[in-house]
Amino acid sequence: MGAVAESLKWLMNQLGYAVCHQLPERSLHYGGQKLPVCARDTGFFLGFAACLLVLLLFYRRDGDSYPSWRIVAVLAALVVPAILDAVSSYSGLRETTNAVRVVTGALAGTGVAALVFPISCRQLFDPDDGIVVLERWWYLPALLMIPATVSLSLWPDWPGAYWLWAPLVSMSILFVLLVLNMTLLSLMIDWLRQGARISCGDLACVAAAAALVELVCANRLHWLVDRFF
Repeated sequence: MGAVAESLKWLMNQLGYAVCHQLPERSLHYGGQKLPVCARDTGFFLGFAACLLVLLLFYRRDGDSYPSWRIVAVLAALVVPAILDAVSSYSGLRETTNAVRVVTGALAGTGVAALVFPISCRQLFDPDDGIVVLERWWYLPALLMIPATVSLSLWPDWPGAYWLWAPLVSMSILFVLLVLNMTLLSLMIDWLRQGARISCGDLACVAAAAALVELVCANRLHWLVDRFF
């Protein structure tokens, strides 16, 4: 079991290495073990995956229309705290904490997922009777329960917490890449073949292969930067 656990940890860390700087002081630790990505990325990927799954469960395959521009602006604004926190802390203007990184990352992930969801529904499922997402005033406050839950759940350190959160974060990274790749590939196919569609299964296979190539290339690029710069 020890060898299997170490191999799994190595694989998760290599996955995180492809998308994150993995600085120990900017990462969450459980039982002395560091998560595969930093605190901000942990919040982002978990927030994105949780939000997309919640919207998919709620709207199923029909949520393909955007709400009013005011709600879209609020969703876009959820990304701003993460940007301000990152820029101000990296520039030395202020110190930040892992708690702030997790919260702002989870807000950003939730906002991005909610903005991507209608496009993904339209491209991947081609609904007959599309529904406007988040059209009622109380849907947006309810959506904010997602980053709040993610942030509060991550904070306690308890025995076994690493083996819950590390695999969940790793699977969230893969899920985010798969959804984004499937959406982008579908958009490209529509543009190149003038509305021709490809089955969701075939699209998922191509998107998964693309995600694997992206992760390997990003991992090796990170290695080159660390080695030579």
